[in-house]
Amino acid sequence: MIFPMHREVKPQRRAQPIRTLSTRAVGEGAAAAELLAQLRPARAGCVVLFCTPHYDLGRLGAALRAAGQERLIAATTGRCIGPDGFVPQGIDGFFLPAARFKVADALIENAARFGLREARDLARALRARLGRRVAERFPHVFGLLLVDAEPRCEERLTAALGTELAGVPLVGGSAGDSYFHPGGQRPEAARVLHRGAARRGAAVFCLVASATPIHAVSHTHYVPDRRRRVVITEADPARRLVFEIDGRKAIEAYAQAAGLKHAPRDAGDYAPHPLMVRIGGQYFARGLQSVHADGSLEFACAMEPGMVLTVARPGDMVEDLKAMFAGMREIIGPPELVVGFECSARTVEMERSGLSAAVGRLFADNAVVGFCTLGEQFNTVHVNNSFTCVGIGGQRP
Repeated sequence: MIFPMHREVKPQRRAQPIRTLSTRAVGEGAAAAELLAQLRPARAGCVVLFCTPHYDLGRLGAALRAAGQERLIAATTGRCIGPDGFVPQGIDGFFLPAARFKVADALIENAARFGLREARDLARALRARLGRRVAERFPHVFGLLLVDAEPRCEERLTAALGTELAGVPLVGGSAGDSYFHPGGQRPEAARVLHRGAARRGAAVFCLVASATPIHAVSHTHYVPDRRRRVVITEADPARRLVFEIDGRKAIEAYAQAAGLKHAPRDAGDYAPHPLMVRIGGQYFARGLQSVHADGSLEFACAMEPGMVLTVARPGDMVEDLKAMFAGMREIIGPPELVVGFECSARTVEMERSGLSAAVGRLFADNAVVGFCTLGEQFNTVHVNNSFTCVGIGGQRP
């Protein structure tokens, strides 16, 4: 009888996990030192950071680059999101190891002038950098966009890039702190960082190819109330200003349609009742960013005369988020990381309603790392009042 030769089977070594990065250190030098300690032992990969405006992005980038961290992307935010939930002062982020991810990144220096031709050229260039055989090892791809909110160009930028991706999901967020601290951020402060260079009026776009499954979603707990419709009758789309709704002063007409009993003081008073527009059979929110003394309203998305919108009513934010994460787990299993972009207006609603702690715990339980934004990007649409995210599945044992 011939017996088969015994061969010792060595256990498979799991690839390097995604790392979550977090610091509350004061000052760019101390923060960089803590982040570098969390990255050791240093290996190839890409770092993405979300920083509150207490840190100068240029100095932070220089400190990390001097220590050898070249692949670095960052954005400024009023609240970063990580293991501690919502954080008003600190830095949260993540590290994508090269063994499991291939990232092709690029700086869009002038986001306001970026159009369809530039989007076509950039998408082709990044696909070429990923390589034709990328799908063999990294079959799951998504786009990641971080953009300075100041130029107010996210609608065109997202539409151009999302169209060129042709079905590859795109998620992203608008950087800035004006919602939480209107006068707090220095006017000259850079809001995005790419490979050590801090920029204003710019955007960073990445194609990320993953070895494990991904799932992108734009979630909102708001429900359109079809009984309460309004029409924009006078507006300046370039400045995202609305002067009249239903032929009346915007602030008065919106307050009545939203059922507010008292005159609104600021944009936060409208947070539970954003306006919603229907695009391709799906409703997307259009959130208010500020209330002006003349009664005009500034939104986080362009609003045009003749637009018909529906006033929304809020659902159960916590239960709706639980259902969203449950749906994600059914598709990709327990996420190892969820890159999340939470609307600042929803965050204000959480804080006023006492929901911040519960939502923060839910985010931590589902490995969310991200920031509170002045607008969220999803596929080809610039949206508001949403939690827009991409979940990355973990490695199989």
